[in-house]
Amino acid sequence: MRRYDIAIHGHGMLPGLVALHLHNRAPDQALLLLSADPAIGGDALEPVVRSSLSDSALDLVEPFAVARWPGFLVSDGGEPHHHDDEVLLLDPVQLWLELSIALPLHDMVALDGPLVRQGNHLSWPGGSAQVTELVDLAPATRQQQSADILGLDAARGLNLPVLADFDTAGEPWDAFQHIPLGDERVYVRKRRFRGNAYNELIGGFGKMLSDLIAY
Repeated sequence: MRRYDIAIHGHGMLPGLVALHLHNRAPDQALLLLSADPAIGGDALEPVVRSSLSDSALDLVEPFAVARWPGFLVSDGGEPHHHDDEVLLLDPVQLWLELSIALPLHDMVALDGPLVRQGNHLSWPGGSAQVTELVDLAPATRQQQSADILGLDAARGLNLPVLADFDTAGEPWDAFQHIPLGDERVYVRKRRFRGNAYNELIGGFGKMLSDLIAY
């Protein structure tokens, strides 16, 4: 059974970014990355507002930014409101490629079932490990969402991302995001929220990452 100093468990890009930060800080420590998604880093593009990132967090995510804009739109009551704040679009595939260079492949596991903890022993379908410390980000990173890349006539003219669209036309979601990909396609993410939807859409990811790597 393999032994690790730290195991990081969660959804989306955040666990992988934290793992990369810890590896860069102390390359000799043994890290285990446990993805609660079918793919390491998840499969959702992540738009991040620059002002929500600390300087250290910005340095960490810069290599994975595949597009950027000088501002964003918020739509409420049918009126789009422009905000001047840089937005970075992060790609989980780019993160996976970097992680595959930094960490051995057997130290990154996409879980096919629940993670069970008993003291320092972790187990999951098909595997187990001994860990000194578990950083479990799953409760904070779990999202109720639907994401698609579409060619939407109404959104093809977008030159800025709509990071918060509360006009959901009666669909069972709290807000939409429309992210132009620059090739007649738009990345559409529909999401539900446990707390304040605006705060989560505009700053949740960046603030959480900044807080996690502050120590």
